[in-house]
Amino acid sequence: MVPPQFLDFFIASTGAGAALAGLLFVAVSLAPEQIVTRRAPMERRAVAGSAFTALINAFFISLVALIPHINFGTLILPFSSVSLLTSLLQAWSLLRPRKGWQSFVRRAILVCLSLGLYGLELRNAVGLITDPTQVGFVYGQLFVLLGTFALGLICAWELLGAHRYGLGGWLNPLQDVHDSESFSRADTSDSASGPPTTDEAAPRSPPQ
Repeated sequence: MVPPQFLDFFIASTGAGAALAGLLFVAVSLAPEQIVTRRAPMERRAVAGSAFTALINAFFISLVALIPHINFGTLILPFSSVSLLTSLLQAWSLLRPRKGWQSFVRRAILVCLSLGLYGLELRNAVGLITDPTQVGFVYGQLFVLLGTFALGLICAWELLGAHRYGLGGWLNPLQDVHDSESFSRADTSDSASGPPTTDEAAPRSPPQ
């Protein structure tokens, strides 16, 4: 059972998780063919999956923390295990293609953040199962939830296509997708303009 002094945090976290997950569904529904379908770029699908996993994980763990008279760790364990397994599957999809070392570093950082957060979550769950009176594991879980919310929000922001500058923009795993789409639009615009027509290319005779 969660100590009473933490209940307000988990109540607020449950509401925030539900609202953010709902907004993510709305954002994806605006252009699903570019984000989650099989024709969408693999990077977008992975980032969308990371955002969905993070927000759903934070929501359900905050929700089950409000259930009275149950060991909190036994409820965290299945959610953290599923999130960790999902992140491993996403890591396999993200790190398998070879597109240069910069692209690999961007993808690896996203993978490491996800695995690190859910690994710590699993550790807190095991600690609470073995010693339910240890408040330190509850504090650890609070900070993991904050990190999970941050990961979900960052991934959702990247899905919107917002341009980021500096180190944050360089670390964006969708940077390669944005660059390729920019080149495609440029090529389309050049081909649409086409070469000048005969009338345009021919020199005009001076007026008599």
